[in-house]
Amino acid sequence: MTENRPPLKTPLVPERDQAFVRELKLKAVMVRKQIVEMGHHSRIRLHYGALMGMVEMVTLLYFHWLNVRPDDPNWPERDRFVLSKGHGVPSLYAVLAERGFFSKKHFDNFRRFGSILQGHPDRLKTPGIEASSGSLGQGLGVACGMALAAKLDGASWRTYCLVGDGECNEGSIWEAAMIAGNQHLDHLVVLVDRNRKSSYGPMAGRNDIEPLVDKWRAFGWAVFEADGHDFYDLSQAMARADVVEGRPSVVICHTIKGKGIPFVENYPAKPNILLTEEQYRECLDVLNRTEEAIRSGRDEGHHDRL
Repeated sequence: MTENRPPLKTPLVPERDQAFVRELKLKAVMVRKQIVEMGHHSRIRLHYGALMGMVEMVTLLYFHWLNVRPDDPNWPERDRFVLSKGHGVPSLYAVLAERGFFSKKHFDNFRRFGSILQGHPDRLKTPGIEASSGSLGQGLGVACGMALAAKLDGASWRTYCLVGDGECNEGSIWEAAMIAGNQHLDHLVVLVDRNRKSSYGPMAGRNDIEPLVDKWRAFGWAVFEADGHDFYDLSQAMARADVVEGRPSVVICHTIKGKGIPFVENYPAKPNILLTEEQYRECLDVLNRTEEAIRSGRDEGHHDRL
């Protein structure tokens, strides 16, 4: 990363941090490329909609927010990150490898027998994974336990948890939210991937979760909102969430399912798909053109786009 990298957990501003944000955008493109390669190389279906939509969030976390040591994944003072929407783990794998937690050679065996990279997070197999997840709704409870442990120990590390908006249909999410509010877990920050779609279509007209902001507030949380694809906006919201005292915080991150790959963004059905050779090449072509635009500065001034 750039020598002028700002300190961890500082809000990013265009006047000072354009070079650093450009590097974050390039990291996000590399992560998306790795996701595409994982699915294509292994010839398996992936949840491309969910994976692409969360890329900026996990990229910001691991390259500008979390206090971690890739060469010492179990460092006691590290910040914790729990991916509650466990089907999104290929995005996290790509970021962890880019950050140096493990070698990219492990992608050759992605989801194969004996691999450290399975279809859902496994804390016993993968360096950097804090909690095993996959059954939707359980990760936030685990994160609450971590935050409560830190509070009881008087520790300074913080816990962050990413949940899906469709996942907020689960009652266990709200049980954990109630416990966190009642226990005043101000070392806990939740990011909600708010793309307004569940696995089988739009949430509107189904079991929708609106009014989402009011619900989190009713459970005693400080609520912030951000563009989940804008590193500036997202970092500003995260910085505000981190300084809240006496209660947990949630950042509702407005995202586009499949962000960065046009045909996935507009996919009419469940985007858990096996890429055809044509789709694979289309993905790479789009991402290569996106990378070229970032490197040439043609994307400057459009902070809501890759």
